[in-house]
Amino acid sequence: MLMDTKAPRIGVFFCDCGETIKDLIDYDELKDFARSLDGVEHISQHGLLCSPQSLKDVASEIKAHGLDRAVIAACSPRIYLDEFREAARRGGINPYMVEQTNLREQVAWIHSKDVKAATEKAKDQLLMSIERSRRMRPSEFGPAAVVNTDQCSGCGVCATTCRAGAITFKVIEGGHRVAEVDRSECKACGACVAACPSGAMNLEGFTNEEIIAEIDAFTEGFLESKEPFPAVLVFACHWCSYPAADLAGLKRLQQSPSFRMIRTPCSARVDPEWIMHALSRGVDGVMVLGGKEGACHYQGGNVKTRNRMALLLKVIEQLGFDPRRVRIEWVNSDEPYRFRNTVDDFVANVRELGPNPSRAPAEEDRMTSALYHGRDELAHPSYR
Repeated sequence: MLMDTKAPRIGVFFCDCGETIKDLIDYDELKDFARSLDGVEHISQHGLLCSPQSLKDVASEIKAHGLDRAVIAACSPRIYLDEFREAARRGGINPYMVEQTNLREQVAWIHSKDVKAATEKAKDQLLMSIERSRRMRPSEFGPAAVVNTDQCSGCGVCATTCRAGAITFKVIEGGHRVAEVDRSECKACGACVAACPSGAMNLEGFTNEEIIAEIDAFTEGFLESKEPFPAVLVFACHWCSYPAADLAGLKRLQQSPSFRMIRTPCSARVDPEWIMHALSRGVDGVMVLGGKEGACHYQGGNVKTRNRMALLLKVIEQLGFDPRRVRIEWVNSDEPYRFRNTVDDFVANVRELGPNPSRAPAEEDRMTSALYHGRDELAHPSYR
């Protein structure tokens, strides 16, 4: 995937959500933080960003400031993301250059008793969204798997993984067989991408580059310090565990603020390399949340996740990490209490384990901890 070298012009649009969250997060501090970030060219705050007038204002502000991407800091992307994308289109930018960070359900409402902790989490989630937005690229059709034919080995693993039958093969110059994706059939679950042993597959809308940017933003400085602790990263399925988290917020179920969320289209999209990368960057624990067997939107993505992660746990232990730092759990969309309890239990267990050993190691441990910074061994296909 070619990278655009043009400096991004990012607009950040904050929403009070009808004043339901403005007193639960320090918006002044949050806006000052956003202004300090490279590439953020415009900031505005609205009482109700989803209102027709506010959507018109967003389109006008995008045009007036020459923005090429937008970050919406508001409610769940499951609710109004399409409307924000349409506003971006009217403003003159590709609708898939919009990223939305969930400050309402998954920050303000679940941490409403601790404004300081909620504000710190809001800054992290906003930063992760902004860094992801830098890697976003215009799309004509929206999320779908794509193939880098220069890397494709033609092994066929992607086709056996795809339940939609969207992947076939073609022979290119030189007689080499490569995968080909039928975008009209692709369901954009990302299972083929996470399974690809050569790294030739990617998923527009949830690219490896975008997710790694989120991980890197969250973990900046972790290797030099044992604080904040515990620092937990949660990958949540858009169709199952992510809406459960939204519902936990709607019910105002209070929980630990020590975790940060990354939304994925399916738990099967979670690449083992993401987990290893997060651990190598100093994250204290990683949780993957999919739907229960039989409830997967993609009909079996959670089964692929279970099998893949079982093997990953063995690799994690071989590399010197305590496998208890990674957990895979199943939470359906209508289980907000299970979401709250599952995440809080994992955070508590990670707290008992102590900081990731790669974080600010003692001098005698530095040679051992250097293992966690290696990349070659993490790309091995044996754990995909």
